[in-house]
Amino acid sequence: MARELSRWAQALEEPGSEPREMPDAGMFAVADQILVAAHDLAVAVRSDEQVAEAVRLVEEARQRAGV
Repeated sequence: MARELSRWAQALEEPGSEPREMPDAGMFAVADQILVAAHDLAVAVRSDEQVAEAVRLVEEARQRAGV
């Protein structure tokens, strides 16, 4: 999830550039990674459609996680 959000934010901020990989910092850092990636995406979105897509992705991830 964090990687998907991070790549999306990078694509919005720097179209056409190669996305930078978010490092795997282990299971204890996952929440921090998701928070940072979601924050970056929230700053980068420019339209209601992009917000709706972000919400959809987060909802899909929540369902996969079973929470």
